[in-house]
Amino acid sequence: MTLHKVTRADAPSEDEALSSIAALAVPADQDRRSLAGDMYRLSQCGLLGALSRAGDPVQQATILRRIGRASLSVGRLAEGHMNAMKLILLYGTQAQVYRYSLEARQGMVFGVWGADDDPPVTVAADTGERLRLSGGKRFASGLGTVSRAVVTAGQAEGVRLAVADVTDAGRADAAAWDTSGMRATRSGRYDFDGITADALGAPGDYLREPHFQGGVWRYAAVQTGGLEALAEEVRQAVRAGGDPGEARLHRLARIVSLAHRARLLVEDAARQAEAPGAGAMAVALSLAAREEVETACLEGIALADRALGTRSFARGHRAEMIRRDLGFFLRQADLDGKLRMVGDTLCKADVPVGEIWSGR
Repeated sequence: MTLHKVTRADAPSEDEALSSIAALAVPADQDRRSLAGDMYRLSQCGLLGALSRAGDPVQQATILRRIGRASLSVGRLAEGHMNAMKLILLYGTQAQVYRYSLEARQGMVFGVWGADDDPPVTVAADTGERLRLSGGKRFASGLGTVSRAVVTAGQAEGVRLAVADVTDAGRADAAAWDTSGMRATRSGRYDFDGITADALGAPGDYLREPHFQGGVWRYAAVQTGGLEALAEEVRQAVRAGGDPGEARLHRLARIVSLAHRARLLVEDAARQAEAPGAGAMAVALSLAAREEVETACLEGIALADRALGTRSFARGHRAEMIRRDLGFFLRQADLDGKLRMVGDTLCKADVPVGEIWSGR
């Protein structure tokens, strides 16, 4: 399904770009190539541009899901790019929106780096339009691929946002990223000591809802794509194995159903969280959708392990990479706190269950 036309004759189609990304995902996981070429393909075919500007949230969820299906690591960078551009559109000045949107159209990759290292990133000096930073970030996804990072910085008045040039390889420490999953994202450390960056918005803007917690539907969409990719590995294995037997058919039916349920939840969360005037209930739906996607993915991984057997654990097999990346990607900060927020919000509802998220 093509969502956006490409005007450049030499640009790949969406399907060509995604097929190439999927084919090169294992080499990227094995650190034999970076994700820069994949992000360039997404830019050239128009998918990254569609995530960079305001648009139909269900359509954007579909794009994130399709990218995640090709590669969860590329999906992580695409979601970060989308998040960064959304923050710039929300809180940037007219000049900033023009400048950074132009850079994005030219193929520059943006990201959001929020996890602090020790010492954390803080504002050392504030001139109004520019911030001088100190400290460092960890889990800085896309080292060597991301050129502009929207970073959080501590300040007495509240958390600040800044847009920083992060192309200095001497400040990056990719070796700090030593994980079993999502290895291709190169989410290491970056040193911000002495860097001067553009101030973005006002203190506290980053935590404003429904754009903060309400935006978790984006990475849930990427994760749903990973579940779909794992389900497709199971489907192909069942089809190729002669008489599949009742148990394998049951597992296939179950994992595909889980993926479909996850997709519907994410699409509804995207629609409600991005609607004008979205409030606490929409944020709660986005968080609840994330929880349900995690549950579906964990059950899907278990089903795939039973259906695929040792192939799920053979290095270099696409299914092994997907299950490893997906299992790691599901680990997000403060998951119990997110679920508590959902419960607290639901307790305050003045309508019964069945009407709360009906969209009426």
